[in-house]
Amino acid sequence: MTQTTRDHVLAASHLVLGPTNFLVLRLPTNWDVRIGRNPSEVDYTVTYDGVRWAQQGQAFAFVIDEKAGRAMELDVHTSRGPLKPLRLEHVQEATYPIGDHPSSAFLGEARFGLFRNKPFNVLYVAYRCEETKRHIALQFMSRRPASELGDLLPILADTRCH
Repeated sequence: MTQTTRDHVLAASHLVLGPTNFLVLRLPTNWDVRIGRNPSEVDYTVTYDGVRWAQQGQAFAFVIDEKAGRAMELDVHTSRGPLKPLRLEHVQEATYPIGDHPSSAFLGEARFGLFRNKPFNVLYVAYRCEETKRHIALQFMSRRPASELGDLLPILADTRCH
């Protein structure tokens, strides 16, 4: 049985300029994307095929599967130049295609919070989109088992960045 999916557009909205897309996630229909803890920020944009994309900025969201009781935070960073990699412990590394682009994927653990005492499992995926001339990094964070984050990699293959 094939799993049905739907697209979720991660975008920032501006009163004068209108929407600026970061990327389009294709997720199973039982998953939903909600507004994150912080507002999205766009510093530079680029237009490709009539759509404005965030060439440099960051977006925050929650990715939720209510039926299974799963939730994770998603941070998306875009930049004109290379992005600084996230420091992870207990790292497993892989290469995986995101859209038509080769990416580097890292699955590990990181500590967040004021005193860096809150451990989270993290899936960090970084790649370059030549069409929009930007580097893109997706950071999924969850306290659930790391294997659940690793299961996202095949799903992310259909992510669109232009």
